[in-house]
Amino acid sequence: MPTIELPKRYRVARHIASGGMASVWEAQDLLLRRTVAVKVLGAHFDLDSGARERFQREARTSAQLSDRHIVTIYDIGEHREHAFIVMEYFAGGTVADRLRAARDGGAGVPRTTALRWLREAADGLDVAHAAGIVHRDVKPANLMLDAHDRLAVGDFGIARLADDTQMTQTGQVLGTAAYLSPEQALGRPATAASDRYALAVVAYELLTGARPFAAGPPAAQARQHVEAPPPHASQAAPDLPGAVDAVLARGLAKERSQRPPSATALVDELERALNAGAPSVVEPTRALPAVTPTEPTRKARPGPPAHEAPPPGRVPPPPGGRRRPRPPQLCQRRRRPRPRGGEKGAPGGSRRSPCSPSQRCPSAASPRSQPEATTIALGTGARAPPPRRARARRRARRSPRPRPRASSRRLLRPPPAARARPPSMPAATA
Repeated sequence: MPTIELPKRYRVARHIASGGMASVWEAQDLLLRRTVAVKVLGAHFDLDSGARERFQREARTSAQLSDRHIVTIYDIGEHREHAFIVMEYFAGGTVADRLRAARDGGAGVPRTTALRWLREAADGLDVAHAAGIVHRDVKPANLMLDAHDRLAVGDFGIARLADDTQMTQTGQVLGTAAYLSPEQALGRPATAASDRYALAVVAYELLTGARPFAAGPPAAQARQHVEAPPPHASQAAPDLPGAVDAVLARGLAKERSQRPPSATALVDELERALNAGAPSVVEPTRALPAVTPTEPTRKARPGPPAHEAPPPGRVPPPPGGRRRPRPPQLCQRRRRPRPRGGEKGAPGGSRRSPCSPSQRCPSAASPRSQPEATTIALGTGARAPPPRRARARRRARRSPRPRPRASSRRLLRPPPAARARPPSMPAATA
């Protein structure tokens, strides 16, 4: 049974988790008909003005960010002096739940899944940093997973704007000790590099299954972040390549300037290190069979199938693979077969206009083979030379008729004055 009261718009379904500052509940939004998560401030913080201010700041900070890898805030309000935040519901739990289940089952998180989670978390953090917002509490418990295994960064409860100095005082430590950056452990203001340091700690835990500094109480862990060098991940997980140690050492550097310039750059370097150490699959070399040299044999060129007709303008080859001699082409000027090269005085040639090589006259044909060549040309669709009468008619049609001279025209036709006039009619008598 639910032990909290919310406005009538929300109907409480079950309790999800509780923290040191608030509790989270699953509820149904009756107006929009969707499942939401409601975060309610603890009753012992009702009279604490600083806690209420920090709680409302979380809602305002998250509402400024719009990204699929950042938890979406739907509503904020108070009901019977209890402050609450309505946010996006994630049915897959958190990355901390998956790590706990992997330890209990004796198997770690797959590296492909770990890299995808780290990249999605880096995308959300880079969006927040571009807006001038520092999370200051990056840890697996604040990385939410939905039903489709999509990750989103949540719980901006102690986040602050980069230019806001009222939220954090000098010497005040906020965050989780196991994921604190050295500057946060010393009480200095946190920056975007602090979030990248915490993301490197999460990457170490996802790849090895253990935290880099987890010995002793929280104060001892914070001291290790400041003084102790980061351990090698390849010692905790021997199957990791050595290049991963260098990338994580850079992400866990004590100085801010030595860390990667962005969260995405850290994940890119980590992915390249993991891919470089992955064994490449090489197929074994196979010996090719010996080839015995044989004499080349010329095969007869097969003709077209019987059911296929030859293309127009081509003579089908006879059976046996041998082709018929090509018919002589016709000269462009005389429209008759020409001898080869247009020799002067060759049979069938012309002395006045020998063919040029560009006209591609065929080889010389003997007078006996001329009718056969003409027959073959007619069978292939080529034009036969016209008869002599047709040529003479065509030549006469092309030449203009001679016009008579002007002098002859004057002689044949008398001038107008010499033409005979009709006799005038006699005058009428009275």
